[in-house]
This record gives sequence, structure tokens and C-alpha cells, in this order.
Amino acid sequence: MTAMALGRGEAKKGKLKLKTSRVLKLMEYGEEYVFTLPSAYARSILTVPWVELGGKVNITCVKTGYAATVTFHTKPFYGGKVHRITAEVKHNPTSVIVCKAQGEWNGALEFTYNSGETKVIDTTKLSVIRKKIRPVAKQGPTESRRIWENVTNALKADNVDAASEHKHQLEEKQRAEARQRASANAPWKPKYFIKEARRLVLTDLGRMDTSW
Repeated sequence: MTAMALGRGEAKKGKLKLKTSRVLKLMEYGEEYVFTLPSAYARSILTVPWVELGGKVNITCVKTGYAATVTFHTKPFYGGKVHRITAEVKHNPTSVIVCKAQGEWNGALEFTYNSGETKVIDTTKLSVIRKKIRPVAKQGPTESRRIWENVTNALKADNVDAASEHKHQLEEKQRAEARQRASANAPWKPKYFIKEARRLVLTDLGRMDTSW
């Protein structure tokens, strides 16, 4: 079982940057990975829009002592390839670089180990593991897929006006509820995550409930 909490982000001039770090827990191994995320750049807004990732990502695991740096390279104005990355994995206690990687994050990646061994992984041929979620009908009233169901269905039907209206109604309802809680001095209490020292961690209920 894995658990991950995401932080807030900021958007500026076609660039979305997620702030703070995130945590991925591999519960069956007792390992916790703290990592950042790359920036997302909106390209070709006036023609066929697409998103490009850029910037440096840091991944660390205190238990194993390993740390990785992954650099997402944006495409040069002239020439060059899109979706390129380079990466390096280091064992911090011994300062040994155990692996380097290069390629496309959505294509072929070549890994070179300090033993001299090389390996190529084609991400397009990897099996896709679908997310395990409760059916929408069994989700609580504030769970993501249920609360955004009308917006999602409208977008799938290519009805942007209806999606915008559903989104507006939902956000106005959430603002009204936030004002009510503020006036009653009743802070919002999440079900699965709580904030500890600027981090979101699983509650006891979150650790016990495997249905999500």
C-alpha cells in the first residue's frame, strides 16, 4: 500500500510550480520518500496546447540513505528533443553514485550502473496499474470524484459551458461553507490526513481504511 500527500502550487505566466515537498510511503517496506515536483509549462497556447515539464526534482529516503536528482530538460527554441531527462542516484552514507539515467521520461530510458552494467527501459511498454478507488456511488459527499462528478461528466461530453457552471456552483458552495466555519470558529477537520510540522500525514483512520 502506498500513500501520498500533495501540496499547493502557484501559476505564473504559463508556468505551474508546485510548492513544498511531497511524501510517498511504501508501507510494506517501511520506507518514506520525500520528493519535489517539476514545473509544468503551457506551450503553443494559441495553436495546439501541450504541457512540458521542466526543472529539477530531488528524491530522498532517510531509511535507505539513497537520494536521487532528476532534471527535466525543456526543449531548446531551435532543435532538440522534448521530454528529456537526466538523473543520478547517490548513496549518501558512502557518497557513491550508484546509477545514472538519461532519455525521455515518457519513452526510452537508459540506466548506467557503477558496476558498468547498462539497462534500457521503454516506459511505453510498461504495464499500466489502474488506481483502486471506491465506486463513486459509495464515496462520501466530499470525496474528490463524487464532488467533481458533474464537472467531469460535462467535460467528457465536450460541454465546457456546463462544466464551468457546475464548477462555479461547487466553488461558491465551498466558499459559503468556509465562511460558515470561520464565523463559528470551527476549523475543517480532514478525514484521512492531518497537518504536522508543515506536512500532511495519514490519520489512524487513513492507515486503517484500505478501501480508498
